[in-house]
Amino acid sequence: MSDIYNNDTYLKNNPEWHQEDAPFKAGKILKLLLRNNIPLKTICEIGCGSGAILIQLSTKLDKNIHFKGVDISAAAITIAKQKEMENVTFELTDITKTTINNPYDLLLVIDVIEHIENYFEFLENIADKGKYTLFHIPLDMSIWSLFREKMLIESKERVGHIHNFTEEFIISILEDKGFRLIDKIYTEPLLKNENFKRKFIHQISNMLYRINKRFCTKTIGGYSIMLLTENVGKR
Repeated sequence: MSDIYNNDTYLKNNPEWHQEDAPFKAGKILKLLLRNNIPLKTICEIGCGSGAILIQLSTKLDKNIHFKGVDISAAAITIAKQKEMENVTFELTDITKTTINNPYDLLLVIDVIEHIENYFEFLENIADKGKYTLFHIPLDMSIWSLFREKMLIESKERVGHIHNFTEEFIISILEDKGFRLIDKIYTEPLLKNENFKRKFIHQISNMLYRINKRFCTKTIGGYSIMLLTENVGKR
């Protein structure tokens, strides 16, 4: 699966590399950071893609913060490099194989682990590279998706989601690997070129979400979760 990020398969399916979603995701990241008063001087986004999220954050956070984006995809870094600024840089590298002498204040892992074959090893290898980590993870496993498994297969083929999570399961895994949960928020799906049927389902989902967020994510699904964690080491 890792080859799809370097053989143009992913780029062909996602020519903008999801940079159109960056303002929405950056807004949610800011919400979690600001309400928890996390001290920041250095931020590293692992799997930065187009780099658009870091650019968005750089316009909202302290100008003295240094932002670095890393990715294993040459295509993604080519897109990101065009956006570099004085305090925002991008690098083609596998950070899991890199020694970091001074851990970053914050790691961003935004829509990444669902793409990685051995995400257990990935988590172990990044735990010592930051003081805090903020994850964004789709909650693809729901009652609805179990009855519509083609949705999971389509997600695998189009955007490379090879793992499907529930909230409790992924939080348990993160805690096992040394990431202590501090705070969390759900993020709603962004509608893109949806047909009438899907729009109708989303309307029902939105109504249920307003009543009970947790129940909605488990039944109809389509939502993601953003988790702010402190890197404390394996338990």
